[in-house]
Amino acid sequence: MTALAVTATGAIAVSAANLGSDAGSSPRIVVATAGPDTAHVAPQAVTVTASVEVPVRLDSNPALKSARPQLDLRQIVYTIAGNQRPDDPVTVVYADETGALRTVENVTLPWTMTIVPDLPVNYVTANSRGSQLNCWITDAGGNTVVSQADYGTFTTCNR
Repeated sequence: MTALAVTATGAIAVSAANLGSDAGSSPRIVVATAGPDTAHVAPQAVTVTASVEVPVRLDSNPALKSARPQLDLRQIVYTIAGNQRPDDPVTVVYADETGALRTVENVTLPWTMTIVPDLPVNYVTANSRGSQLNCWITDAGGNTVVSQADYGTFTTCNR
C-alpha cells in the first residue's frame, strides 16, 4: 500500500508498507519532505522494522499459580434445595469421603456439602414431613452429575 498526503503547510509524506500475512516482519519505509516552516531540515528516509508481538499468558506466571488453589478433580458437591415449610425438619443422609453414611438433622434449605471422596461413592438423600425437596451432585467443574428435581417430600441422588 502506498499513501500520499499533502498537509496544510505543504509537506508531502510518502509511506510504503507490505500488509500481507507477514506484515510484522517486513520493513516499512517512510519518506518525508520538509514544509515551509521546516526549511532548514533536509528530507530523510527512515526505515522502521516492526517486531513480532509475542502474547503473554497470565497463567504461566509462577506467582499466580501459587496463589490459585489447586482443584481436585475428585471433588463433588452435594446440594439439597426446594421449598421448606416452616417448622418442618429436613434430614439429610450423605456418603462421606470414606463412603460411610452420615446423617444431618434439622437442616435449613438450601444445604450443600463439598467433599473429596476416597471411594467412587456419591450418595445423598433427604426427607421431610411436607417440604418439597430436590437434590444435585455436581463435579469439580460445576457440571451436574446426577439430579432429582420432582419436589417430593423425599429425594435421592446416587451415582
